Amino acid sequence: MKTALLLVMLTLPMMIGGQEFPSVVDFNLELSTLSNPNDVEEAVQDGRLAILEGLMGDTLIAELDGEPVVWVTLVGGSWVGTEEVRSYSCRILFRGESWTEVFPAERPREPTESYIPPGSRLLVVSRILGFDEDLGSAVAEMVDYRVLE
Repeated sequence: MKTALLLVMLTLPMMIGGQEFPSVVDFNLELSTLSNPNDVEEAVQDGRLAILEGLMGDTLIAELDGEPVVWVTLVGGSWVGTEEVRSYSCRILFRGESWTEVFPAERPREPTESYIPPGSRLLVVSRILGFDEDLGSAVAEMVDYRVLE
């Protein structure tokens, strides 16, 4: 994980024109903080990117503004004491038809080389879009990602 995070930290400044990292990335955002609609609204207004880590859950292939998109649910959790586990999630938007082969709704019989199976650990640089009340979670758009081993 440290290697993947280091790669993101090294390549992100190139993607954003050499700006200071803290002015572009909000390191206080993580899946657990995005469970609060007020924190999500602040993140939307702030406009900085978030680096989220979690397991890939379900995927949903849809169309948005006439363009194929894939929504990937990123899931994480934490122990509260020794008897309770809290789960957190964020739905991440991947724009473009090419993502349907990477994140198909069902496991293909013959997966492509780019296929990422559910349960994979992902590190996603994302822009927070808002909070979906129906889902009860934040929604974000992928800027870049890595599969962690």
